Amino acid sequence: MKKTESNAEYRRKADALKKFVFADPYIEESTGEYKINSLFKSSVVFISVCDGNERAAVFNCCAPTLDAAWDKASELAEEYAAKNKTNVLWLKADIVNDCKIVPYSSVLSDIKKSREYYYKKGISFDAQFYTALLEAQLNCGGLINYKSKNLDLERLREHFSQSGNDMFLSIPEQVITFTTIGYICDEDMSMYKLYPDEENYGRRVTGEITAAQLQDVIAKSSAYLSKCIDENGRFDYGINPVTGEHFTSYNILRHTGTIWSIIMQYQATGDETLIPKIESALSYMESSVEQPDDDHAYLVERKSDEIKLGGNAVMIITLCAYMEVFGSNRYKDLVRKAANSILDMQEENGSYFHVLSFPDYGRKDRDRIVYYDGEATFALAKAYGVTSDEKYLNGARKALDYFIANGYTRFCDHWVAYAVNEVTLYDPQERYINFGLKNANDNLNRIFNQDTTFHTFLELLMATFELYKRVSEQKPAPSYLSKFNTEYFMRTIFRRIHYMLNGFLYPETAMYMKHPREIVNTFCVRHDSYRVRIDDVQHYIGGYFSAYKHFDELKEYFDRMVKQAAEREKDKQADDRAEFMKWILDNI
Repeated sequence: MKKTESNAEYRRKADALKKFVFADPYIEESTGEYKINSLFKSSVVFISVCDGNERAAVFNCCAPTLDAAWDKASELAEEYAAKNKTNVLWLKADIVNDCKIVPYSSVLSDIKKSREYYYKKGISFDAQFYTALLEAQLNCGGLINYKSKNLDLERLREHFSQSGNDMFLSIPEQVITFTTIGYICDEDMSMYKLYPDEENYGRRVTGEITAAQLQDVIAKSSAYLSKCIDENGRFDYGINPVTGEHFTSYNILRHTGTIWSIIMQYQATGDETLIPKIESALSYMESSVEQPDDDHAYLVERKSDEIKLGGNAVMIITLCAYMEVFGSNRYKDLVRKAANSILDMQEENGSYFHVLSFPDYGRKDRDRIVYYDGEATFALAKAYGVTSDEKYLNGARKALDYFIANGYTRFCDHWVAYAVNEVTLYDPQERYINFGLKNANDNLNRIFNQDTTFHTFLELLMATFELYKRVSEQKPAPSYLSKFNTEYFMRTIFRRIHYMLNGFLYPETAMYMKHPREIVNTFCVRHDSYRVRIDDVQHYIGGYFSAYKHFDELKEYFDRMVKQAAEREKDKQADDRAEFMKWILDNI
């Protein structure tokens, strides 16, 4: 075969990837175990090639040995790269490490039991893997119809036809389900092994989390957001990566909150090129601000002619962040007017009215989204920090008293955590501190065991960590501190930091999407068609930025917890031995 430039690039990456894979000391055990006591004795290798512009092309081979299967699959991929003059950005290998012959009905049963886009097995429709699809192809290609709980036959036929296989007509009664162990060669020739376990399946192995890793995902996902801002200051609101369709709706509340993330990016990087983007996005926000008099301002959702409590709240939070980071008083008056408007929407008992109509400013909707309550309270506390006007802190106090009286810990609300942390900076009353600690403690089981990447949970934990750190040495200690499960709290923080990386679109996942370059290296919501939306990315960044900012302290606390747990176990073992020896002596 004639060597072309693209062919040479493929060869360079393929040779490096093969060397990396075959040097894995666990490869033989990992990929050979499924053959023991099985009728299936062949090795199966998939090679995925992607230029970043369109979905990866996948080539596979079934052969008696791993080396033979690899070479044949790689040869097919190389021919494709040469023929299409493919600029090989990412090259990925998957090797089958487990497979089972099952009735198709059992596949449907598993899909029915799975969350949307969480079916984590590949499927082969024949014994020789001619018609086989990786888990990533099934999910990222939209080949599973999670609404009807089955495989989309028409899309399957289309997929195999485009791959040159016109023989696939129907789904057989029996299929082969399989998992793989994967490896990827990145755009910069970095090599990564991928997790084979179901929880983190298909994502690069990160090992023990480091501050540098957090900084990397923050920088990359923030860069995605800043690239989404057009010349008018408006964001590309979101995209469905599976179909490549961009969202046409818009939400000024989410626009405003996302600016906060760009400010965090600037705070973390000092990148001066972000300043005009921040200014542009703020100008777009201001075009939706109405000021009916000298003392009030409202963020208006134009498409519905509504004023949302949460809109005013997130505007205050973002403007306060801007002034803090840039050392400015530019928006102090706007913060004051927006905070006045929040107070006007607060009831005597501390609760809030959620939605007004525009342009008449009439009351429209008493309760819309419970999260508005915490947002508004956090915003009032931030407004107090900027203006020193006691009425804003009083409003925040009233709201916290209402939250306590009405059991708001049941909502597992990150905004409540932000609010308590901020209010107690200025008014560290024990009942507020106890409530803030309880808000996390009551929800630790739910957060620790959450099987999606639910991005706001890390924000809740980190806002509570700031509160905990501030009060843990306080004398006298807040009464709830004795009930607070510090060890479980710290373990939950690190679990969420690690698990939420499953929502990051690393190349090994992005390469199977419609337009990989558009969404690579940002965050998604997997159970909603891998949705990428600016507010989702914002919340991921919010949690990770706080974790990065406090990483050394987190690590110190966590290491101390691990050490104490080890010492307790050692003491327990010593006590058990002493008890056993006493029993022996007593019974001689």
